[in-house]
Amino acid sequence: MSQALAAKVVKRTKDSLQIKISKQNFESFCDSIGLYRREFLEALDASEKDHRAGRITKRKSLRELID
Repeated sequence: MSQALAAKVVKRTKDSLQIKISKQNFESFCDSIGLYRREFLEALDASEKDHRAGRITKRKSLRELID
């Protein structure tokens, strides 16, 4: 069952949305978007190793990864 998190919209533009959440809700927010999933954490570790080894590619946008 999902839990609603309180957030305040600080700024809204055509291309983005900036929100503000409390420190108490931050951990729940990270969990709800999957930042604590084992697969995500393993991908971060692998990415950090690649970066340290100099295996990097400059991107203008994350959309380039899915196109």
